[in-house]
Amino acid sequence: MRNLYTILGIKKDADQATIRKAYKKLARKYHPDLNKDASAEGHFKEVSTAYEVLSDEQRRNLYDTFGEDSLKQGFNADAARQWRQSSGGFGGGGFGGGGFGGGINIDDLLNSFGGRFTGGGGNRRQARPQPPAKGADIEQTLVCTLEELMGKEKKTVTLKKPSACSDCGGEGGSGKHTCPACAGTGRTKVGDIHFPCVACSGTGHRFTMECKTCEGTGRIMTEERLKVALPPGLVDGQTIRLRGKGAEGQDRAPSGDLLLSIQIAKHPYFLPDGSNLRLEVPLTIHEAMVGAKVKIPTLSGAIRVNVPAGTQAGTTMRIKGRGLPKSKGKSGDLFLIMQPTTPNSTDDQALSLAQELNAFYTSDLRATWED
Repeated sequence: MRNLYTILGIKKDADQATIRKAYKKLARKYHPDLNKDASAEGHFKEVSTAYEVLSDEQRRNLYDTFGEDSLKQGFNADAARQWRQSSGGFGGGGFGGGGFGGGINIDDLLNSFGGRFTGGGGNRRQARPQPPAKGADIEQTLVCTLEELMGKEKKTVTLKKPSACSDCGGEGGSGKHTCPACAGTGRTKVGDIHFPCVACSGTGHRFTMECKTCEGTGRIMTEERLKVALPPGLVDGQTIRLRGKGAEGQDRAPSGDLLLSIQIAKHPYFLPDGSNLRLEVPLTIHEAMVGAKVKIPTLSGAIRVNVPAGTQAGTTMRIKGRGLPKSKGKSGDLFLIMQPTTPNSTDDQALSLAQELNAFYTSDLRATWED
């Protein structure tokens, strides 16, 4: 199946008014009653399927997150999120009906939408009235620095989400009446399959005066800035759920949730390892040989550490409690990896001193290597 946005000829960030307009244009172009080309019906089904998914914020969010796999029967979004978080991607196994990969049969896809299509061959199940839909969950990546994970300040999140149109109060217009083209069902029949009515875009109603701001959808994209407290113990790839901060529900139904996937930004010198941190500490040859008191940065302020005489490259020192906060109140540790470093000089005096140092090695450093 082609990308649903490509099918409708719209961008991924298109609002519902744009999606609706694109559907109407293409549905009229390919409707079998208006276009007698042999390929028209197939194009019409493809366009209608794309609209079915992208006009529903919940399904659209799942499609944006999981792609074509989210359209398959039996797809389990929670299981998919857990799999992605634990493995970093999708493997050869699957969720629900049959795993990932491979093609999708258009009729199977249409039938997977909860019985809202009336099929042929004896499958003429009557669609049941659905309660007002809860708002869609919104998934967004939240990039955090190690300093922000220390939890001293809240993180600002800029969120774009569909909300009720302020000009029409979310109604979509005035003079609401039953769509005469589909008699209020929101469906039109092509062959043995019912698709969204082109005249009302599947809503089952029309307006005497359609709202120009939202073009009859009752929804517009709004931007909201949230202050989010980062709980202790966060690791890369973990998800924070903010209940009720997702898309607004329909007809006073509850709003969806906001799912923030944590991505830890690369630090110039600290390397996170769970709640611990690792830091490479460069030393001069003299410091490594005779010992020194070295100033060390930490996320909670600089400290001084005694480096013992004779420190070798790769020697690790552990500083307790100087890592990242843990979920149970304590903090991880900071591990210092000592790295004696030769001078960045090749003048005669430096090379002469280096030659003199060779005399103090008591054994061959590579004696244990096999020939």
